[in-house]
Amino acid sequence: MNRKLRGFFLFFIICLCTVVPASAKNIIVNLDGYPLPLSAPAVVQNDRVLVPMRSVMESLGYTVIWHSDSHSVEAKKEETHLFLTIDDPVAIVNQKSVVLDAAATLSKNTTMVPLRFVAEHSGATVEWDPATYTIYITTTQVKKGQLTDSVVYIQTNKIQGSGIVLSSDGLIVTNYHVVENASMLQMVFPDESIYQGNATIVGLDQQKDIAIIQIDKKNLIPAPIETLLTKGEAVVAVGAPNGNRNTLSEGQIKDFNQDIISSSAFIDHGSSGGALFNSKGKVIGMTSSYSENQYFAIPMGEITKVPKTLSIPLRQMKNYTYTPTAPKNLRYWIEDGYANVTWSPVYDADYYYVYIAYSKNAKYTKLQNKALGGDIWYWGFPQCFGISTANNSTVYIKVSTVRNGVETETTIPMEISMY
Repeated sequence: MNRKLRGFFLFFIICLCTVVPASAKNIIVNLDGYPLPLSAPAVVQNDRVLVPMRSVMESLGYTVIWHSDSHSVEAKKEETHLFLTIDDPVAIVNQKSVVLDAAATLSKNTTMVPLRFVAEHSGATVEWDPATYTIYITTTQVKKGQLTDSVVYIQTNKIQGSGIVLSSDGLIVTNYHVVENASMLQMVFPDESIYQGNATIVGLDQQKDIAIIQIDKKNLIPAPIETLLTKGEAVVAVGAPNGNRNTLSEGQIKDFNQDIISSSAFIDHGSSGGALFNSKGKVIGMTSSYSENQYFAIPMGEITKVPKTLSIPLRQMKNYTYTPTAPKNLRYWIEDGYANVTWSPVYDADYYYVYIAYSKNAKYTKLQNKALGGDIWYWGFPQCFGISTANNSTVYIKVSTVRNGVETETTIPMEISMY
């Protein structure tokens, strides 16, 4: 697992609690990445978020019954039975008393219950984003078998990793670094069958860390693919962290761009090449790397772009030399007087040099990294760095890649204009 990704200026912070300021208004409830229609707005009472019980619990699969004679409400789902009485700080859960952090209330004929109670007894996870006053409720709507059917464990003579089945006739995608310099591999499938036959590399994009392998095995279960991404959507990472096959880790999409998905679904060594599924059981990305509590995946939209025109026997990969080039997709956006610059990460880059000029024909000099000291820059998400352009209406930027002490050529100059 490549851990050279380092993030600076992380803009998106999600607080893992359900307590919000009393002044919070217009609270949005998001279920598995989509806005949840509510019969009444979520409210704050004594620094606790209350949500309409019927709207939320029915969306989570519960049957909700109101008892007008006792001013109480019950919710049933399989083996779970919840019972609450208005203004009573004690709820009954499967015939056991549970003290609430806020009592259920009745507001305009709508039963409002504490969000924490919903989270603890619905099997869902709840996160609060104070920047947008959004509540993210996450469920896993598909069974484990539906997810693991299309993910394989890969062991080469170098490292271990994971792979995603792309076709029933033996097309598998994994990270390039899983097969880099390998001369043999074996794959373990969800049905415990082991494949040790021929393996041919038919597609490669080393800079994006993608390798597509063809094996001689039929009747596989391909993963359904989805390229539409939604911030806050529930996701499940499936792979073999530290060799533990078919491990599932739940989370949400924290952010994404055309190159990468950032999620809160934990991955580790051995997760490389694994699948990131959305709440509908479709694979949206291939898990690839992590850094400082950020877990990254390559969007499936990028993987489907890789041409499958090669025919390199795996045993020849030990002689296959990877030489990185200058970063691709150099781009920027202006925010609060700063030009935020990023590019597509280059696999196995040690670091980058950034060159700046203040007119089109001026001499370029290395941009100094004040955060680290010196002139070395690392790729970060969502941006690599920000520069103030307050004193210059236009600047020009070029970037080069450095690996093993060797610097590549620079990118084509990018003009950054504040206007």
